[in-house]
Amino acid sequence: MSGYRTRAAAEIKNEQPSVTLTPIMRKLVDDTAAMLSRGPEDAKARATAARAYSVANLEALHVQVKEQFARRGIGYHRAATAEEAVAIMLRLLEGAKRVAKSKSMVGEEVGLTRALRGAGIDLLETDIGEYIVDIEGRGPSHITAPAIHLNRTRIQAMLNRTGAEMPNDDPVRLSRYVRDVVGTFFQDCDAGITGANAVVASSGRVMAIENEGNVALSGSHPRLHIAITGIEKVVADEAAALSILEVLAPSATAQPLTSFSHFFSTPAPGQERHVVFVDNGRSRILKDPKYADILKCIRCGACMNGCPVYRAGGGLSYGSPYMGPIGAVLSPLLWPGDEHADLPFASSLCGRCTEVCPVGIPLHRMLLDLRSDAVATGRAGSRKERTAWRGWALTFGGATRARLAMAAARLGLRGAGRVSGTRSFAGTGHALPVFEVKRDPVALAGAPRAIAEATPTGVESISADAVSLFRARAESLGVQVVDTHVFRDGDLVLEASGAIASTGSVLLTGGAAARRAILGAQRVVVKVNPDVVVGFPHDLAGMLGDEDALILTGASRTADIEKIIVRGIHGSEELMVVMGGR
Repeated sequence: MSGYRTRAAAEIKNEQPSVTLTPIMRKLVDDTAAMLSRGPEDAKARATAARAYSVANLEALHVQVKEQFARRGIGYHRAATAEEAVAIMLRLLEGAKRVAKSKSMVGEEVGLTRALRGAGIDLLETDIGEYIVDIEGRGPSHITAPAIHLNRTRIQAMLNRTGAEMPNDDPVRLSRYVRDVVGTFFQDCDAGITGANAVVASSGRVMAIENEGNVALSGSHPRLHIAITGIEKVVADEAAALSILEVLAPSATAQPLTSFSHFFSTPAPGQERHVVFVDNGRSRILKDPKYADILKCIRCGACMNGCPVYRAGGGLSYGSPYMGPIGAVLSPLLWPGDEHADLPFASSLCGRCTEVCPVGIPLHRMLLDLRSDAVATGRAGSRKERTAWRGWALTFGGATRARLAMAAARLGLRGAGRVSGTRSFAGTGHALPVFEVKRDPVALAGAPRAIAEATPTGVESISADAVSLFRARAESLGVQVVDTHVFRDGDLVLEASGAIASTGSVLLTGGAAARRAILGAQRVVVKVNPDVVVGFPHDLAGMLGDEDALILTGASRTADIEKIIVRGIHGSEELMVVMGGR
């Protein structure tokens, strides 16, 4: 039995992942369809074009990034291997004793947490889901929801084993306990590590999105901020970054945008910022025309949300930092050899992964190509299976041989029809017995078709009164929108540089984007001039300026425990918008 099959069989027997995942994923797929239908008609096309340009012009974009980083005083580092990436991180962290780490798939890929702790660094996973799976010790099971395989009761028990003394399994109480632990750690830490969703070549800004506020803390509180990401994450300009942003949150978590969309720029006085770009096989993948498009991936997790195999076996069955269809393709490419060669066979080939991908990656085709590669190199299947497939290829490998084989089969069947008794099978006591279905038909069913059939509303459906739409969307996120307001003690009053009608978001730039002040405020009050309200996120491209920028979309939140939303994680639970600034 292959590695995946062995792990999946154990997970299904012991953990029953479909019981936890199926109801969550089916709702998430439906909500994603609804959210995408509210976006611009060409959102996926623009995001796909942005990523395709990056993959086709990777080295030229890195030249630009390096120049812009030099202008801003940001350190540029490039690691050829996972080992080199860890060595660079250790060099940058020399002297650091306490390090706060946010979610990073590339960090998982290179084994960063284990390596830094092995070097004696006190490292804390600050994302709530990552904190929980770090205690469990088996790693994340989903790209955007690391602890989705765990229910609240198990999480309560795990936290109590660390001395938490949680009286019940209320997700709000559990989430706020982890929040408090993380907040205390940030009061005395030497460095913050984050990922990056995009690095803008034209300006040298680092885009990172999140909901909880721990990335904001990592990028603003410690003296040292290091972002670690793949070499493929460079994009041409802010328009490209915003185009990706526009499809990322809806596809990942069914949100219009995440609570915080950061555009980190020049470090503050007394602060250092570095970006470590990791290759680790990506340059090799880029040279293969069959698989280069996998580098367009934006790590939204939409492919696994709609995948019946992922829901049946869970994310831990893949034995890789990358799971689901994206993991089944990317893992054997990053780590050629026997270890992950069977993952492309962990698919029903239903094609849903390709349908839902917001950047047009043909995942189903790549899965087939990787299966072919695995069989051809003897890395998949038993000796009997490989012999049978070679026989099939010899028989049907070409139009002429296939026609001869079919003709021979027809003659054989005609001959069989003349053998006594062979025509009496159907409808007699020799009929096959009816077997009881043992598998969960709900878990193995394809995701609802709605996500592929959702009709985007398009630019033309944005109300002529964008301010009214902005008000409605912001209020749906729990934001209080008023026309006049008497400010109270403890309010942090900020002026918005822009606002997005379709998402209910506000844009803060320069000093207004100071994350330390925003996270420390009792209440954040943002004044919005109606003249700066635009339709969609990509319309902000010319409004970001050259300084730090932050797009706020509702208060901080988490849904890492059973996808139940808990607001007010790091930062105020209250966000108010005053229209017209009065």
